[in-house]
Amino acid sequence: MANRIEGYDEKIISCAQKEFLEKGYNEASLRNIAKAAGVSTSTMYTRFGDKEGMFEYLISPTEKLQAYLEKALGEYFSKDVEEQRGQYKAEGNRGFDTIIDMIYEDYLAYKLLISCAPGDTYKNYLEKITETDVHYTVLFLKENNSRAFREKRINREFCHVVSTAFYSALFHCVEHDMSRKDAAKYINELREFYQRGWSGYFDP
Repeated sequence: MANRIEGYDEKIISCAQKEFLEKGYNEASLRNIAKAAGVSTSTMYTRFGDKEGMFEYLISPTEKLQAYLEKALGEYFSKDVEEQRGQYKAEGNRGFDTIIDMIYEDYLAYKLLISCAPGDTYKNYLEKITETDVHYTVLFLKENNSRAFREKRINREFCHVVSTAFYSALFHCVEHDMSRKDAAKYINELREFYQRGWSGYFDP
């Protein structure tokens, strides 16, 4: 994409967000966006390539969440097992406070991704986050010598199902337009529910 021009591109972006949110990806039109923004259609193609490029640019802030999870989980699992167990809840609390802030800082990007994205875009995004979570969950179970994991009562597939359900529920707050305050309360209760469930599987 061409270099952004402050003020000029903000108008285009605002009009594009409105067009996609109101009409969905398939019915949205670069021509309509250009008209609303007061620019030519050729300008839209020059700056964003095509409708797909425009949409990808609008949802690109959501990529920061994946990067944050990789970094935060990587740092947590660089600690020894005793530190991990001792800091499990506190680290989780801090981490999800940050995640809530990230989602609401770029709320429209998440709204577009979850409610308007074409094809498997959202499904693939959710799968990528889930795979990161599953990788570290399995690592935690192994390093803590989990009896349930050892006895094969739970396995990687089980972790994948649980993680997918959790992150789908996490994005429920965006899908249903919760306020930042209500979302924080909802996500904290959701985490408490999952933590209580997982606690029975972590013991050696």
